Amino acid sequence: DFRDTPQEAAFRDEVRTWLSENLVGEFARIGGGRGTADEEFWDIRMEWERKLGAAGWIGLGWPKEYGGRGLGFNLQAIFGEEYTKANAPGRITFFGEGLLGPTLVAMGTEKQKQRFLPPILKAEELWCQGYSEPDAGSDLANVKTKAVLDGDEWVITGQKVWTTFAHHADWCFV
Repeated sequence: DFRDTPQEAAFRDEVRTWLSENLVGEFARIGGGRGTADEEFWDIRMEWERKLGAAGWIGLGWPKEYGGRGLGFNLQAIFGEEYTKANAPGRITFFGEGLLGPTLVAMGTEKQKQRFLPPILKAEELWCQGYSEPDAGSDLANVKTKAVLDGDEWVITGQKVWTTFAHHADWCFV
């Protein structure tokens, strides 16, 4: 049964209402259909991300103690569904929100969580992913880059082919 429960219907209404009130002007004009790597309308899309962050729409599944909403997958899916139906701008904070953030929530130190999670949730700092390299692409089993602890810092050696958004990112995770 894929019909919404009362809780899901209320959340769906919350998402629709917020999008109808905020997806206006330039945000509505540029619309969706832009993949993660599309840089057209960059400034407007970043402004949109900050608007999403200020309203608590980034990190929906993250634990509340780290600034997320602690929502289950069903509600995250409803958000995605309504976001797409509304033709909202393509998201550009994916690397921080979808990859690094959940890793820090699960495996990071408390100091890392306190330092890095809040700016991800507010779209104040952007992350890029440092995996793609010759003979590997994004196939992590073939990555040759290494990190070696030298005193109290990590020294990373390797070669990159490209890094999506590296020129916009504040941080890169490897």
